Amino acid sequence: MSRPAVPGFFRHLWLLWGLRFDIGLNQGPGRSRLLAVAAFAASSAPGLFLGLTFFALMRLRPIAESDVWPYFILNLLCFVTFSVWVTWPLLSAGVDDHSELSRYAAFPISPFRLLIASTVASLFEPRALVFYAPLTGAALGFASVYVLYMPWLAVVLYVLFALLCAAWSRVALYAVINVLREKHSAEIMGGGLALFLLGASFIPPIDTSWLTAVGEAGVDALDMSLIINAAVALGRVPPGLFGDALAQLAWHRPRVAMLEAAALLFFAGVGMAVAYALLMRFHRQAGRAGGSRKDSGDSNPFATTRTRYTTLVTREALDLWRNPRARLLASVPFILAILLKLLSGRDLFVFLLGGSADAWLMGGLCIYGAVVIASTFSQNTFAYDGQGFAAFLAAPLDLADVLRAKNQVQGAAALGMAAMVALFYRVYFGFGTGLDMLCAMAAVGAVVPMLLAAGNFLSLYFPVKFHASLKRRDKVPLTASMLGILAASAGCMPFGWALKLAGKEGPTWHTAAMILLAAALNAALYRGVLPLALRLLERRREVVLQAVTRE
Repeated sequence: MSRPAVPGFFRHLWLLWGLRFDIGLNQGPGRSRLLAVAAFAASSAPGLFLGLTFFALMRLRPIAESDVWPYFILNLLCFVTFSVWVTWPLLSAGVDDHSELSRYAAFPISPFRLLIASTVASLFEPRALVFYAPLTGAALGFASVYVLYMPWLAVVLYVLFALLCAAWSRVALYAVINVLREKHSAEIMGGGLALFLLGASFIPPIDTSWLTAVGEAGVDALDMSLIINAAVALGRVPPGLFGDALAQLAWHRPRVAMLEAAALLFFAGVGMAVAYALLMRFHRQAGRAGGSRKDSGDSNPFATTRTRYTTLVTREALDLWRNPRARLLASVPFILAILLKLLSGRDLFVFLLGGSADAWLMGGLCIYGAVVIASTFSQNTFAYDGQGFAAFLAAPLDLADVLRAKNQVQGAAALGMAAMVALFYRVYFGFGTGLDMLCAMAAVGAVVPMLLAAGNFLSLYFPVKFHASLKRRDKVPLTASMLGILAASAGCMPFGWALKLAGKEGPTWHTAAMILLAAALNAALYRGVLPLALRLLERRREVVLQAVTRE
């Protein structure tokens, strides 16, 4: 009997997309996929709006007739798109995609081909369609205004730019998971954050005095030499080669564009090589048996717990503290704050929002810190600790106490994270009043109950398997992710409405009272739906157990 032929690359790619879709839907083949398709379309819909907006922007007469602005916008969008893609594993703590090498190890596919297929497949996820939409719209708008020489080369350049972003995004992802896998990951990330803060303190802030000139005399008051130098500088870095190559095609210089296409291919290849090396290092470390650990001599944290419930709370707090993903998430708001000051972003917000700028910024960072902590773990509350749920079912425990303990720890972690971010903002920036901090913390108090309430139901209806060692983590279904985003948006609305009513004069005590009232109502809503979640937990306990312990 002849041996079956090994599938080709495109067949592997098609199978990988199908498996990713099934994993994202969190169900096997043969079932209805209508809900997943609808969620995919809904999550990609903002990309269409962004693409059309930037397409229209490039066709505006002042921009289309300018010799500078089209190239500046293109090069800037190239840099921003690349930066978002590369930093996304950090911003989202995305430690999911690395698992495909181990998940599909039994498939007739080499590790390197699997890496290539996985990277290409990542370009067609909902987030990719949104991230690339502004640049896609701007490039099409540019091509509709200027006659491009050899337009097929523009398509090749676009594909190479997408591969460049995807490749270096993988480098960032695998670098992150290698750090998280290390025994002293907390110390490594803490030291890296301290070095980043120290290095940023030596970089002079960006001059934003031009904002005042624009506000008084309009865009014509800008020094165009600043825009020209910025466009040239952005076009000389690897991501900006795409924008510069489009300009070369508009100027009928195809040889220069071809050289820049070759440079894009080279840098994308370097990224894939580095990503492959980092990925193989991770799996070698993950498969290596660790040495025997010595007793650290730490006291037993459960020796002082007097009740069963306090023991559960202590266990959940320790699991969350030791979770590598929680450590990564905890660092993100501080990194964003440092970048904000480094880029003089606060000056821009003051120009746009006036006296409400610090309330918006502090509240936004606090809400982000709370959301990434609360939503990440509350939406998979029965599986983020590995096999913990199976241990709970085997123990003489009331599952209602387990869920309450998880909610209490996750809510306290979110509030504590927000408090640290608010204090860091006040000390690091030197701005922000006590009223601004009150509004920020009240906003967090409004969003956390919504996240916990939604997380309880999402954990019951969309449970996924998770290995705490980072060897594998199933993807949270797209539907669950969208519902979680809706819950977070609903929790953030009172903060946005209150500050919008405050205007540029800044928040008042009435503003804080409105947000506090919303927080109290959301807390009451959480307490009202909690009994229903507890009844569903008893009813679906076996379904959840089967989902979070499956192989």
